[in-house]
Amino acid sequence: MHLFKTIFRTVFAKGLGSVVNFLIVLLTARLMGAESKGEISLVVLNITVILLLSDVLGGGALVFLVPRYKLYSLLIPSWIWGVICGLLFPALFFLFGHMSQTDYVAMTLLSVFLNLSSINSSALNGKEKIRENNIVSLVQVFVLLGGLLYFIFLQGTKTPHVFYASLLLSYAISFLLSLYYLRKDIVRAPSIQFRRMMKQMIRSGFSTQVGNAVQLLNFRLSFYLLNHYFPFGGKAMVGVYSTAASICESVWVISNGIAMVQYARIANMGNRKEAQELTIALSKISFLATLLAVGIMLCLPSGLFVSLFTSEFIQLPYIIACLSAGICAFGLASMYSHYFSGIGKMHISATGSLVGFIVTLVLGFILVPRYGVTGAALTACCSYLSTATFLFIRFKSESGKGLVPLLFNYTGIFSSLKEQAGHVRN
Repeated sequence: MHLFKTIFRTVFAKGLGSVVNFLIVLLTARLMGAESKGEISLVVLNITVILLLSDVLGGGALVFLVPRYKLYSLLIPSWIWGVICGLLFPALFFLFGHMSQTDYVAMTLLSVFLNLSSINSSALNGKEKIRENNIVSLVQVFVLLGGLLYFIFLQGTKTPHVFYASLLLSYAISFLLSLYYLRKDIVRAPSIQFRRMMKQMIRSGFSTQVGNAVQLLNFRLSFYLLNHYFPFGGKAMVGVYSTAASICESVWVISNGIAMVQYARIANMGNRKEAQELTIALSKISFLATLLAVGIMLCLPSGLFVSLFTSEFIQLPYIIACLSAGICAFGLASMYSHYFSGIGKMHISATGSLVGFIVTLVLGFILVPRYGVTGAALTACCSYLSTATFLFIRFKSESGKGLVPLLFNYTGIFSSLKEQAGHVRN
């Protein structure tokens, strides 16, 4: 299937998933309240941190390695490591954090199935089974929504634990479905150069996950800071800020959908110049689409957010405005980040995340205690802009292109895609 159609289907699938995710945010925020929404956001953040550790052997680096090694040899160590991480690290949260036994069991199960489903998702992407990966993603969010609707409206339960139960079911089903799609590719084969493969997995995975971990802190460190500096009402502030961040980041469904196809394509390409031309064309499309989406979002009346989320979330429009410039910049820079990952230079993407993290550390401890959620939004915006600037400079140096062809020349981008991208396997 042609690249255009694959990108369109991926963006459409992620867009539909984003709509469902918005309904989930709306349900949890409106019916459970800001404090419960904050508690859910913190738990989801914790299992995402565990996923980062699991993805050292099973994340984005797997996409790069799948075309180069037998899938069976890659999946077995990835699955084993994913289960170990899912069992070990929740225990550390339980021992050293404030967590009930029920929450500990929930976090353990969530972590194991999230790790396993994420590994399979990376394998599908590495095989360029984009359509199948899109189906798995959609099934996951629809199952989560269905579970929430069942518990809230049929059972009359509106606690964070019904969210965890629904999320666990969605992860388990997405793991089984992705396993079904991979069944013909998981053929046991002699382990050729196993030591070399493992060294490359760890090296590529570590570089990728350092960047992802730092990037996650760029996005979510403010959750912890708000909860720390505001012991009374901190969870409610996290609930408000996380809701605004989710709304803003839903715009990235466009760039993420494009990047998913871009990364898989570049990882299977052998020509560096063609990969650069593909990235330049896709980055412009991503930026324009992100800019348009953010513009529409900023034009929405403030009363709409209050009517949807209740008066607890009255600050949403202002927080969204504070984040908007960074959201647009990141919509452009994410194409550059996936280009470097696709050619095996994960350390460059990681360094870009580190630049943003330094900004987050400096500004977060200054602005968040003083300005609360507004300080968190301004910190995040500056972090996104600094990461985007670094990645742009590095890609400019790598490609040898000037400012005009990279940013301002939009003529012929679709013909360039036709020439450079070829066809992507559906």
